[in-house]
Amino acid sequence: MMTSSLWHLPSSTAAQPDHQEPYDPEKSRLVGQFLHITDIHPDEFYMNGGSISTSCHRNTTDEDDDMRMRRMGTRSTTSSTLMRPGRTDGGYGGIYGSPYSICDSPFSLANATFDWIDRNLIGSLDFVVWTGDNARHDSDNERPRTQKEIEDLNRVIANKFLETFTPDKDDPFEQRIPIVPSIGNNDVYPHNIMEAGPNRILQHFSDIWSAFIPESQYHTFQHGGYYTSEVVPGKITVVALNTLYFFNQNAAVDGCDEEDEPGTDQMDWLEVELESLRKRKMTAYLTGHVPPARKSYSPTCFVRYTDIALRFQDVIVGHLFGHANIDHFFLLSQATLQGGDSVDAAEVGEGFNEMEQDEQEAEESSQGDKQTVWRLWNRGTKHNTTTSPTSISTASSRTRQRLEKEAKSFEVADDDEYYAFNNLGLNSYLLELWEQYEDIPKKAKMSDFAVALVAPSVVPTYNPALRVYNYQLAIEKPEGPDRTTWEIDEDEVEVQVAVEISENGKKKKKPKKPRKPTRPVNPPAVPPVTFGFPLNYTQYFVNLTQANHEAALDPTKRIEYQVEYKSREDYGLKDLSVSEWLNFARRIVKSEESKRQYLAWMVVLTGTENDHF
Repeated sequence: MMTSSLWHLPSSTAAQPDHQEPYDPEKSRLVGQFLHITDIHPDEFYMNGGSISTSCHRNTTDEDDDMRMRRMGTRSTTSSTLMRPGRTDGGYGGIYGSPYSICDSPFSLANATFDWIDRNLIGSLDFVVWTGDNARHDSDNERPRTQKEIEDLNRVIANKFLETFTPDKDDPFEQRIPIVPSIGNNDVYPHNIMEAGPNRILQHFSDIWSAFIPESQYHTFQHGGYYTSEVVPGKITVVALNTLYFFNQNAAVDGCDEEDEPGTDQMDWLEVELESLRKRKMTAYLTGHVPPARKSYSPTCFVRYTDIALRFQDVIVGHLFGHANIDHFFLLSQATLQGGDSVDAAEVGEGFNEMEQDEQEAEESSQGDKQTVWRLWNRGTKHNTTTSPTSISTASSRTRQRLEKEAKSFEVADDDEYYAFNNLGLNSYLLELWEQYEDIPKKAKMSDFAVALVAPSVVPTYNPALRVYNYQLAIEKPEGPDRTTWEIDEDEVEVQVAVEISENGKKKKKPKKPRKPTRPVNPPAVPPVTFGFPLNYTQYFVNLTQANHEAALDPTKRIEYQVEYKSREDYGLKDLSVSEWLNFARRIVKSEESKRQYLAWMVVLTGTENDHF
């Protein structure tokens, strides 16, 4: 059961007022940093020393473990399970959790995480992005989740944020920094499922998140579970999306095509909000739980999100998500809007950041028509959850060939669960990621791409992790053209002129039937010198094996998050612009050393990269 002494706070909270005052640099206390925290997954039933095969819920005998594993091997898997590829056989949970396992977070880990934030980050953050999943996974058949349990856990975590980020009592003018939560797929009952609002779930979150949702956005949130928060008045807005309405595992909705679908409604709302921010010359971060990947979104929602990301890249400075538990980035590409075909270097023209490529790599990439990652996932289907490695695509790829060979040689009958985890899950996901990196043209037009950043989780699917971003505190934007000049009137038409031969042999011009442009031209992206632009981030983690060992020797010893890597120093990224990420992707493709290090950080230094790759 939950320990009230650890989590006790009043259940009612006063609503946080909207920020009405415009940004004033002389009066501002901004430090240019914000926190991204995701996927805490506290588990009130976690047992220190519990068997991993029981989700750390029970002490069991070896015979019980073997029987349970056989049952799990014949059970169908879901996309949520596939993205949690931790071990399921052998081992027991520690005081602060079990790294690289299916076990969720004990309250000791959740408490220690907020304690570390309180001791190390309070006073050095301007706002918090919190991207959901505040209840345990439904991974124990003998202890199924209940609606009350999920609601209680979400309230507990919300109260913990309020307790940790309490305004300074000695300063009567101090306000709580903006905290921007979004709903995760495990924050609802049943998991993944949410009907169009208003509904009971949204009413519950409207209650427990009343201190986080601006009053002006309260009605919007009750309607659809999404909203905006102007975290720096007149400068930066964080858009919290309800990705459940885009998620292809949500059987209660049907994409973003029909007008009466909540996904369509949310996309329409998003465009209006971004257009308003464009006119106000503000910057925006788009945040949510489930990342906008083709394997996760319904096809219509994925295409529309990509379209919006590219059309409003003069407003959007970041796409920040959780859910996947692995630390990585992926691309949203103009190729998706052109039917999913690969982007040819000759067609995209010269970008402002031409990337070098050696002759051998150029020759390899020219052989065959390689497809981008967006065409490989769920091609022609809406709810595909178990794609076979050998049926994903016939695109040529050294990575694909190697993994497919390994998949074919694997003894599937011996351990279906292991096969599902390691070949249908993370390996397939990474296979598409490598192909996407490989398919970046030699000369890439930056306005044809956007980058989604997926942060690792607190729950120790690998090791617990937090991320702190640094953003630009420039006062004014550089001189340049008005950003509205990229808008295209839908009523405009293009008149093509054909050449005909008249009766007397002379050429004459004859106008062809007018046609509309297919899509507005992508605007140039926000420059890194703009206020609010993300410059770099520091990734923190806990060595959970070491923390458990030290806690066993000294129960009073606190766990410490430590620097895992820094995007600027360790990735070599000057800033977090598209051009820098594309260059980094090329380095990963070209350098085995860069790829190996990227994989090690992807699994948060658990040393498990070789289990999957």
